[in-house]
Amino acid sequence: MNLELKDPQGNTEKIWPHPGMGFSTEANITFMPGKYPIFQLGYRYQGFAMYETEKVTDIILSSTFGELSPPSLKGTYFFGAKGWFTTWDSGILDWLEKDIAISFRENRLDFRAHKDPGTGYLAGPLLGYQTDDGKWSLSLAPMVFSSFEQDWEGSAGTMELRGDVGLKRYDIDLALNYTLSKYSKIYIGYKYQDMDLDFILNFETNMGEQTEKFTVDSLAHIPTVGLGTVYPLHERIVIGGQAGLLYAIMDMKLKDAKGGTENIWPHPGPGFNTEASITWMPWKKLILQAGYRYQVFTIKARGPGKEDITESYDITHGPTLSLVLTF
Repeated sequence: MNLELKDPQGNTEKIWPHPGMGFSTEANITFMPGKYPIFQLGYRYQGFAMYETEKVTDIILSSTFGELSPPSLKGTYFFGAKGWFTTWDSGILDWLEKDIAISFRENRLDFRAHKDPGTGYLAGPLLGYQTDDGKWSLSLAPMVFSSFEQDWEGSAGTMELRGDVGLKRYDIDLALNYTLSKYSKIYIGYKYQDMDLDFILNFETNMGEQTEKFTVDSLAHIPTVGLGTVYPLHERIVIGGQAGLLYAIMDMKLKDAKGGTENIWPHPGPGFNTEASITWMPWKKLILQAGYRYQVFTIKARGPGKEDITESYDITHGPTLSLVLTF
């Protein structure tokens, strides 16, 4: 069904009730005085249910699970889970590769490398709160479960290089949102991104096979600010999007092949993130969302004993899936 309601002020609003079950019954008596005509007298009853849940279009945007929850007099709490199934082109791996390349080139060896972007996932709980007037909302997404794989190979002069890459990562996203209008919001946020890299480099020399191990431990503190919007396709289905600027403040600790440890302080790097999503509210307290998210920021740093500052990009993108309960 679909209804159109016009209130006393003259405002018109479309309403989309849930499909409703019902039944019908009829009793009758039929009289045929001759071959034609036929007369019938009866009584018929029909009934079906018609009801509506809170509208998903009244939901307020949240920067981590994108859309939304029905407002209530006591505010609304969220609890759920979110997964991000990503392609991750690790910036710290790219930076280490360029730092290793400088060492080979200082020995007049032409260095080349090839790596495929890593694949994996980030996942974790999703928590949030929205005020009773729907203007403010706060969300927290500690994505502490992850797994990533990435392949690497290269060459230096005539030597073939093989790299075993071990990547670990977890993200914590905190966001405060303010609703500007029915279809838009502004948000400020903070992301804590912990990234670890174990890199084992194998290559053949005149003295036999050589193995060098490097470890990079990295922390990124990333403030962000952005805008979001939603558009209703149905009372329980909306599409949305958001985009924001970010600023990555990092510190890294490098353990080189000789076992020495050096602190690296990259220049703060700009970046941005964006996400598009579709949100569905199949039942009164349940919200499902699917989307696609892209994030990038720069890493500029000088390796130990090096004069050159190299620039790398940390790029993460892929589909997201969220399930949220409201109460």
